Amino acid sequence: MSWFGGWFKGAYNGGALTNKDEGLQQTAPQPRNTSANVVVTDERAMQISAVFACVRLLVQTGATLPLGFYTRTEDGREALDEQHPLCQLLKYKPNNFMTAKEFRAAMFTQRVLWGNGYAKIKWMGERPVSITPLKPEYMTVERGTTGLIYRYSTQKGEKIYPQRNIFHLKGFGDGITGMSPLGYARESLGISVAADSTAAKSIGGHASSVLETDDIPDAKQRTQLREMYSNGQITTEYQSDGGMMIVPGGMKYRAISIPPDDLQLLESRQFQIPEIARFFGVPTVMIDGAAGATAAWPASYEQQVLSFLTFGLKPYLEEWEDVVVSALLQPSDQRSIYVEHKVDGLLRTDSAGRSAFYSQMTQNGIMSRNEARKKENLPRVEGADDLTVQVNLTPLDDLPKVADQGQNNVE
Repeated sequence: MSWFGGWFKGAYNGGALTNKDEGLQQTAPQPRNTSANVVVTDERAMQISAVFACVRLLVQTGATLPLGFYTRTEDGREALDEQHPLCQLLKYKPNNFMTAKEFRAAMFTQRVLWGNGYAKIKWMGERPVSITPLKPEYMTVERGTTGLIYRYSTQKGEKIYPQRNIFHLKGFGDGITGMSPLGYARESLGISVAADSTAAKSIGGHASSVLETDDIPDAKQRTQLREMYSNGQITTEYQSDGGMMIVPGGMKYRAISIPPDDLQLLESRQFQIPEIARFFGVPTVMIDGAAGATAAWPASYEQQVLSFLTFGLKPYLEEWEDVVVSALLQPSDQRSIYVEHKVDGLLRTDSAGRSAFYSQMTQNGIMSRNEARKKENLPRVEGADDLTVQVNLTPLDDLPKVADQGQNNVE
């Protein structure tokens, strides 16, 4: 069984199925043919390069960003104790068979493809001790009187989980389940699959030429002709590299292959890249290096990364941060503890922006120079822990005092 066959089996018919009478939300739609006469499963969709590039970019970028855990204080914030359950689960060991990054990558993958990601939370009293991914294909969500009810139905039977026991990432939708990008992109993906199939057949899947004769050869003669043609025995001047061949016996040779330009395969396949990228919220330039892909995009690569972080990745990160707090913390701790992704690594490429930021922070007494050096992974230096401000910000009435003090220091 393939990786996707185990995790995301099934096809998509346009998002979640809804039963309004029962308040039911099912996140595993039934298979359905597309207008292009192909059934697009998630595994087949991942074989489309644009889909694979979008998913890989979002998952590998989002799941590898460091996650900080903090407690709010009167002076701002301080790092959460490493022994806290949040740090133990999401920084070190979420369960017995995954690292923290592996768990986050699995959940991001579910969320990007399905619009929903599920994990089972095991509690020991008021402390979460493990969190294990579940397969979205088996999950159904139902509104209950005190919260959501999750029905997990497999071949082994059905398990019912209250909201307290499920870690649920959900994209935009009705607030119960998120919309599936693959489900709503089904028709566009069907066109891409059909175009890929047609392109493959145009290269080597169809006959490129025929031998025409006025007579009707019997079965034995057809077999002999096929063997002679395929083995290059018709003439010693036959060239296997596509050169001219001489056909004896009154036969006529006619090519029937269609030029790729006439099929417009290149244009249709190129058009599908931005079409698919829009469903995933990924800028086309981040997955396509073709000419014209950067036409309406910032010229600086640094600004491209910043735009991707702001408009593409930020919603995923904020959603993750909110769900961590609401699902893994007791209500009494949700006001004082929070998590935040550290995006400094992505913003590090913006050298001009970083320089201006550090200059403003250090010259206005908001950040010490050692704090700025720490963010740049530079060693601490002596005498750089004090907060400083520029003298030119001194009130006019105090300028004589500053001048006198400076003169005394010189003397």
